[in-house]
Amino acid sequence: MSSNDSRRRKLRESGRSLVSTVLSWLVGNRPARSMATVFLAAVLGLAVAVGVGTTIGSDRIAALVVETWTGTEFHVEVVVATSLLVGVGALGAAVTSGFLPTFALVASVPFGVGLARYGTVYAVEQFTMVVSLPEAIADGTGAALVVGLPLAVLGYLVGASLRRIAGSTRGRSGPRFRPG
Repeated sequence: MSSNDSRRRKLRESGRSLVSTVLSWLVGNRPARSMATVFLAAVLGLAVAVGVGTTIGSDRIAALVVETWTGTEFHVEVVVATSLLVGVGALGAAVTSGFLPTFALVASVPFGVGLARYGTVYAVEQFTMVVSLPEAIADGTGAALVVGLPLAVLGYLVGASLRRIAGSTRGRSGPRFRPG
């Protein structure tokens, strides 16, 4: 075997290793759990849209977030909801070990809030307009990216760190307790 063949084989193997590493990071090591998480995220997003649309409304939620963000008025419920989303992301990352399922889970909530705008009426000068489904989907997608992505990254980092810490202490903690 020539040295060129050996180099090509090593390059192919390292390329496969890189692809499998990236896929593992994106999708996770447990594809069935990842798919279940994405399905759960879709259901959660629709449930949030219905819940927000029939109760408080997405405009009120946006006002609460802006007031908290700008410091004009502090709303503890915004901080609690944000913390819960990071916690859900950490749990999702610990369970699936994939970023995309974690992102889907966390981003489903802001997506649902944006989707809740569907059918609402707003005024532009002397005209009244109704939010169409494409506009509501665009609003939800924007909210998922602007709000959900940073929270998903933070949740993923926390969950992956916890998973790594739990995995590194398994072998050194002595005999495992087994009830019964």
